[in-house]
Amino acid sequence: MKPASDLTGMYRSFPAYLWVEDEETRSYLEAAWNGESLIKMYVAGGHEPIRAVVKAARQDGNTHVFGLRDRDFTSSNRNQWGNASVWLFAGDTLEVENLMLDAEAIADCEVNTSKKTAAQIEARLVELAAPQVHWMACRRLISELSEAVTQDFIKHPKRDTVQTHDQAVEAITKSTWRCQVLPGLSATWGVAPAIEERLAVYEGEYGAALQKGTWRVSFSGKEILQDLRGAVWTKKQRADPEGKQAFVRAIAEAQRKLKRVPEEVIALRSAIHERIGPSS
Repeated sequence: MKPASDLTGMYRSFPAYLWVEDEETRSYLEAAWNGESLIKMYVAGGHEPIRAVVKAARQDGNTHVFGLRDRDFTSSNRNQWGNASVWLFAGDTLEVENLMLDAEAIADCEVNTSKKTAAQIEARLVELAAPQVHWMACRRLISELSEAVTQDFIKHPKRDTVQTHDQAVEAITKSTWRCQVLPGLSATWGVAPAIEERLAVYEGEYGAALQKGTWRVSFSGKEILQDLRGAVWTKKQRADPEGKQAFVRAIAEAQRKLKRVPEEVIALRSAIHERIGPSS
């Protein structure tokens, strides 16, 4: 039988394949894993393409194909990485870049031409994180609203169930989304005070994370790392996209040298090796 996807031919040379969101993630993992020879990485360009391409591969029997996505505003599934039914990995931090917000490693990396100390870099990281409180709260609420709007959304009906105009109307107006979800949305989110109240809750949570020093898990590491780069790499910095990739590689190499590679990165590699069996 012909495979459902022409991509199947790509999965014949390595014991495992890992689809990631962007080139920076691939560059970081390649450097952190230091010459990994069993896992081939491909860039999908976002979490939705990852889900689609890996699902297609596994439907064709390619159970050695996996995906790694940013957690974003969803939940981590790290405690399930050893489960054979889990093929799309989501870590504990908002974005993979959060794992690179390591002042010690950044200070020690080869592109720290500013010669900033770890203490100076740590102070700058916190300074860059502080303005994100309201922005992250806003993003989180928008994500929550998006999920609420699409909950139980109307599915396309079977052809034989819609043969008349009245049946077409009923397929929409009597759906769970139209009868239950939509009224609930209007009642909960239809007035500004509800939005303001929820935003205040989230702003409080992000503000508390900033004060406690736990912000690296939930703030946007991608934005912070991008803003930090110019302050650290002050001489002969390369233009993007090469500059982004070189910066994350340098951080990963410093983490490896200092034995500071995040446990999550080590656990991801181990989980994939365990899933592909004795060849690892």
